[in-house]
Amino acid sequence: MTTHFNKTSDCIEELINSAGKNLIIGTPLGIGKPNPLINEIWQKAKTDSSIKLEICTALSLQVPVGKSLFEKRFLKPFTDRLFGENYPQLEYIDDVANDKVPKNMKVTEFYMQSGKMLKSATAQKSYTSSNYTHAARDMLNNGLNVLMQMVSVKEIDGRKVYSLSSNTDLTTDLINIAKRKKIKKPIIIGMVNPNLPFMGAKAQVEEDFFDILVDDHTQYFLPFATPKAAINNTDYNIGLLASSLIKDGGTMQVGIGSLGDALIYAMKLRQNQNSEYKKILQKLHIFDKCDEVIKKSGSTSTFDKGVYAASEMFVEGFAHLFDEGILKRKVYPDAQIQSLLNQEIITEKIQENIIEILLQHEVLDEFITKKQMQRLQNLGILKADLQMQKGYMIDSKGKKYKTDLFEYKNIKAIQENCLGDELKQGVLLHGAFFLGSRWFYRWLHELNENHRELFQMTPVSQVNELYGGEELDRVQRIKARFINTCMKVDLLGAAASDTLDNNQVVSGVGGQYNFVAMAQTLEDSRSVLMVRSTHVGAKGLESNIVWKYPYCTIPRHLRDIVITEYGIADLRGQSDEECVKRMICIADSQFQEELCQTAMRFNKLSADWEIPQKFRNNTAQELDKQINHFKHSGLFPTFPFGCDFTDEELVIVKALKYLKSQTGSTFSKIKLLFKSLLHKSQQDNSKYLQRMNLQAPRNREEKISRKLLIFALNQTQSP
Repeated sequence: MTTHFNKTSDCIEELINSAGKNLIIGTPLGIGKPNPLINEIWQKAKTDSSIKLEICTALSLQVPVGKSLFEKRFLKPFTDRLFGENYPQLEYIDDVANDKVPKNMKVTEFYMQSGKMLKSATAQKSYTSSNYTHAARDMLNNGLNVLMQMVSVKEIDGRKVYSLSSNTDLTTDLINIAKRKKIKKPIIIGMVNPNLPFMGAKAQVEEDFFDILVDDHTQYFLPFATPKAAINNTDYNIGLLASSLIKDGGTMQVGIGSLGDALIYAMKLRQNQNSEYKKILQKLHIFDKCDEVIKKSGSTSTFDKGVYAASEMFVEGFAHLFDEGILKRKVYPDAQIQSLLNQEIITEKIQENIIEILLQHEVLDEFITKKQMQRLQNLGILKADLQMQKGYMIDSKGKKYKTDLFEYKNIKAIQENCLGDELKQGVLLHGAFFLGSRWFYRWLHELNENHRELFQMTPVSQVNELYGGEELDRVQRIKARFINTCMKVDLLGAAASDTLDNNQVVSGVGGQYNFVAMAQTLEDSRSVLMVRSTHVGAKGLESNIVWKYPYCTIPRHLRDIVITEYGIADLRGQSDEECVKRMICIADSQFQEELCQTAMRFNKLSADWEIPQKFRNNTAQELDKQINHFKHSGLFPTFPFGCDFTDEELVIVKALKYLKSQTGSTFSKIKLLFKSLLHKSQQDNSKYLQRMNLQAPRNREEKISRKLLIFALNQTQSP
């Protein structure tokens, strides 16, 4: 029996009464957290030290507030517009970040918002290193006794039904594992928020799924939304290279961020302007550098069959691919039928001789049983109104059809009278969670019911692994390209994606390892790791292609394909020396010679090997020159999928970035300050000053900030 509350505080009181004061609470990663409910129990435990509280979760998202005057003034109006003024920040995040979590409380995460907790001893000590697929198991093994989740709701046929919406990832797995291991099921609490998109299929649950439901109208809020990402030239070139590896009629997985967005943009370009797309690849020397791997493992043709997505994260890029007619390859929940589709023996339109085909390929027995009839009805092969009585199929008009398929006349009668029109239950995407922009959530809300059924949220165990439904997964996930990002790759192909060389955790393993391993298992499938060749570190420009790195997320024995902005390195099945050569070829030219010498010193590279001429000009300057040529004709815009900033904010962002670039040391800060104080502006900056509330400075800090901003605006705007 589900208990209902319309006040958050009442729910927490009931929880403590029923579960006691030793609470180990699981809550989903990302936007599925019921923030008001979590804040209520957090504050309760803060004021009552007899409550022992542990929160087990991942990806705790925080609206940025900024530290400096510039950051605060810029961010407040922007975040109010993007998140709404009443967005309930998760209160435990600040306590964790500032190492102020009381002794009776704890937060453990298996994935953290990237780079946000590097300085937090509390977060670093409490991090749990688990594959995404193992997180539910680990939570239960650690004594999880409560599960809290934000849910959506709607009425169907006069009754309320609920949706796990953005997060089917761990909830269903937790319950299934508890049943299988005969562990006491955790108390399941759902908090209603109609602002979450309603998703069906495995995300849809009945009221009795929950032990407690909270529907507090005063606590509805807009889910956390990510700002639209800007894409620079480096990311665009990586996206172009990755797009040439996606096969028509295949499968793909991709993550969030500007690299993923660049890939989506390039796929749209490949589909809608194919001749221009090929010209770009030619002029950027991509064919010259990567022709062999593209011919072997990729394609540059249009997506006539389309692709299917099996991705732990349902990123909004898939929405764009659907709108463009690229995400259109449906998969079906029947391994035998899917296999026949893959072989083009059958089509999605039901063929007139379909029963004969199914018999020939041993999909049907010589007698159609009730179970077989229902299977074919569910798939749309037989009409839905057929019923089985005493060995006959009977249609809505009462006409009987023999189910003995030994006689052709019976087959003929069924094929002439009982067939459906097209296959049913097709799916374009299986995902475990979603997170995206305000536009993406609106897009999900506005999907019609037929389209909504094409996007199915499932447990992460289904998406990220083959176990449990391997036969079906193998025929659905054909020609898969699992595309992920990483921070560092060594010359032998091992990759670090989540942790620094000092063992500080940047984010987490998530599902990356699962997909890399799956690519090795599935036929004609590849793992693609995208990495920018360099980054700016404490010592200036540093290479992300390195000789060695003390930590790895992906071991070298799973090495596959690595992409930087300078090319594609196909490492699968290659010798160590060949891997070293191919990795050096896609490194920035500033670091190539040093990498060569190190590899030679440790006997991994022949002393007489030379870098091929076509890879000797791997520089940011050359890349910018090539990409900028196409930007003049309207290609590769900074914000290809829209921008959340106003025109004034974009100008201010550019100015603030300039200030940051000029203040790397104390001396440079003093130098910049003097320049700004002496500078006399000749242009009207009033609208930018007004946006930053610096039009009438009231104190010394504001006066100096005003001078700095005016100077930066003058340095970054064209005359």
